[in-house]
Amino acid sequence: MSEKKKYSYDDFWQMHGKQTIWVTRNISYRFGAVLALLSSRIGITPNMISVISGGVTILSALLAAYLGQSNVWAAVVLVVGLQLGYAFDCADGPLARATGQGSSFGALSDKIADLSSGMVLPCILAYASSDYVITVEQTSLNLGLGLLTLFLTVRATLCVLMWLKESMIYKTDRLREDERSKNLWWRIKKGISLYIDEPVYRMALALAWAVSLFWEFIIFYGLGVALITVVYMLSSKKEMDEWDISR
Repeated sequence: MSEKKKYSYDDFWQMHGKQTIWVTRNISYRFGAVLALLSSRIGITPNMISVISGGVTILSALLAAYLGQSNVWAAVVLVVGLQLGYAFDCADGPLARATGQGSSFGALSDKIADLSSGMVLPCILAYASSDYVITVEQTSLNLGLGLLTLFLTVRATLCVLMWLKESMIYKTDRLREDERSKNLWWRIKKGISLYIDEPVYRMALALAWAVSLFWEFIIFYGLGVALITVVYMLSSKKEMDEWDISR
């Protein structure tokens, strides 16, 4: 009987996404490699990790909402829980690739789980926040639902566009280095992209909610994401047209 292969931390670290933004690539994927290593030793599958990732994210938000914004522990739970949830999200892919358990359906399931938990998260925090109300000619208008809808729409749109572009150009090959990495314009765009890097977003969202600036964050971040979405679409068209010509 052949012995089960024993994996090392480096086996999983080498499988991290090469096109990811700095914080995700150098911090979240580091923790993800540790979680992938532990998962391989106790028999947890990539799909199970995807479920754990979404579950930790949503449970952290629910527990923080239960404790309340005025509770310091709510902030601690939210900050730690959201980062841990994302670390698990950075573990399922490397685990699947290193152990040969990856599949197209698994990648789709992971994306659906990520988007679902990512959309539910701000809804829970919005429910646990004060309403966003403005007064127009002595009439109070509750804009919370409208702002949240716009925010979720633009964020989901950007996530889907980025995933589709990666699937088209890189054939979902997360290990491939971006050929434009030495281009100055590409580096500038990557620097700006820190604004939408998932662990940075989660940290900012958690802290904003903890200090009762949730709606201000939604407005500021949502406008930024909308702008980046437009720029991303315009730049992607040029890049993909050039890719079509070079084929």
